[in-house]
Amino acid sequence: MKTPARRAEKGSGNRDRILKAAAVLFRRQGFHGTSTREIAEKAGVSLGNIYNHFPTKEAMFATLLKDYEEEYFSPSQPLHKVFMSTDFPDNIEALGAASGRMVEKFGDYMLLMYVDVVEFDAKHISRLFTGMRDRYTAVLRSRPGPAPRLAEGIDPAAAMMMVVWSFFNYFTMERLFRVKGLYGMEETEVIGMFSEVFRRGLLPR
Repeated sequence: MKTPARRAEKGSGNRDRILKAAAVLFRRQGFHGTSTREIAEKAGVSLGNIYNHFPTKEAMFATLLKDYEEEYFSPSQPLHKVFMSTDFPDNIEALGAASGRMVEKFGDYMLLMYVDVVEFDAKHISRLFTGMRDRYTAVLRSRPGPAPRLAEGIDPAAAMMMVVWSFFNYFTMERLFRVKGLYGMEETEVIGMFSEVFRRGLLPR
């Protein structure tokens, strides 16, 4: 006889298998190209078991994105560690390296974002990006010491977002789109060049 704890443990395991199977199929076939029955078969559970955990296929997709988002913003992640242990803009190189590690680690999450954009018109992820500036502002305010040393009129939160997302775009091309040597340089050289451009600009002084 299974105790309530054993049943809960099994239920949690089934949920994880379902989400893992769904993530693979959604990335490979798209949301609308994947049936709930296919997810059940890949997860090794019954169709009824899926509906015990998720009322609809879209609820399953939304849960996937939510779980990834929570992990992405965990204090244990590389980017958050750089945010909290170094000062902007002295840390631009560190932000670049951490951005590369984040793209490597969360590539599957980013691919699911593309599925959301294409098939749901960004219905599920728009909230994430709408609140992004507030997150960066909160990070800057949580750091001890003086405000970032930037040129007059430069908004610190917006500037840090620009830096991070420039690195993310680069690593997305390199890691997800498999465009190696996009700028004709090694990754460390690209990080250095980005950092130099952000600090000194493009025009001679």
